[in-house]
Parts: sequence; C-alpha cells; structure tokens
Amino acid sequence: MKKVVIIEDDIEMARSMQKIINVLTSYYCNHTFNNPLQFIKSPVKADIYLLDIMMQELNGIQMINRILELYPDSQIIINSIRDDSNTIFEALRHGASGYIDKKSFKMNFLNVFESVQNGGAYMTPKIAKIVVESFKMKNKYNNQLSPREQDIVNGILDGFSYKLIAEKYGISIDNVRMNIKRVYRKLNINSKGQLFKLFAYNN
Repeated sequence: MKKVVIIEDDIEMARSMQKIINVLTSYYCNHTFNNPLQFIKSPVKADIYLLDIMMQELNGIQMINRILELYPDSQIIINSIRDDSNTIFEALRHGASGYIDKKSFKMNFLNVFESVQNGGAYMTPKIAKIVVESFKMKNKYNNQLSPREQDIVNGILDGFSYKLIAEKYGISIDNVRMNIKRVYRKLNINSKGQLFKLFAYNN
C-alpha cells in the first residue's frame, strides 16, 4: 500500500481527507500535520503528500522544497483555496505533481493518486481551466511581439542584465533598451514588475 501524509492547518479538513483516503484499498494515511513546523521537526516519509498552501510559519511553496529535499521521489499534491495562476504555476515550478482546489477535496482520491503515481499530473477541472487560460493569455501577448522582442523578454525573465542580454544576442545595450520600450508600449505596461506579472509564471 502507498502511504499518504496530509499537511493541513484546518483540522476538520485534514480529518475528512484522512477518512476518505483510508477507505481506499491501495492507499492509507496514518499521519496528519496541522503545522508545517511539526512536520519539519518530525518528518515522515510518504509516497504522496497532500499539502495546503496557506499555512502559518511556512507556506506550501516553501514546504514543497523542504519535502523534496528530504524525499525527492515523493509526489506532492497541492490542496488549496488559492486558485490564482501565479500561485498555481509557482507550485508546479517548485515540483508539485498536482493541484486541487479545496472545494473539490471530496473527489475520487484514487484517480488523483493513480495519476501522479503513474508519472502524470492531476488538476481539478477548475484549476486546469485557469492553466489553459493563462497559456492562451501568454500566446496573446507573444503574438504582439517580434521574435527579437520575445528574446529580450525571455532574457529579462531569466534574470539577465541588459548587458548580458546584449552579449547573448550580439546587439548593443541601446538596442536592448529600445526593444524593451517597444514591449512596454505594445503590452501597455510601465515596469519590469508588470512584465513579470504577465509572463514569469508561464515562462
């Protein structure tokens, strides 16, 4: 049987999920943690971790890193009320294998677990729609930019300075600045922060 650990600060929610999981024949949950620091103090190895995002002391994104440092072969499924694209993509980028909106926690956990255990990823329909819409939005913005402008944007998102971007593409720093101004104008933004908000979690 595969072992599941729940890290969830809502005690009633944790108990409800545990009951649902322990009805399954292939999975069981003997450990729930209502505080991420409890888990860090006394970590428990599992095949799957059900992890909340909004917790005190440490948030779920930080916990993804901690868990994977300890148990790199484990699968992490986020179970959260947070459904904004930034949070979803950040969780996936840090190594989460699935994302469930908390309102759907009574779903068929067997399908969720089997999906991630077989090398796939699982998202509830609501989360999947947000991801798809986010990619559509990225394509919409990219279609407004020339290939060179897209190169410059990617360089900025990768953390390169204007000088490094210029060296990478064999152009002058002034040329980089000129392209950035065009990007800002086309996307109707005024700062690097706004650029990251549009692209960073989809890059």
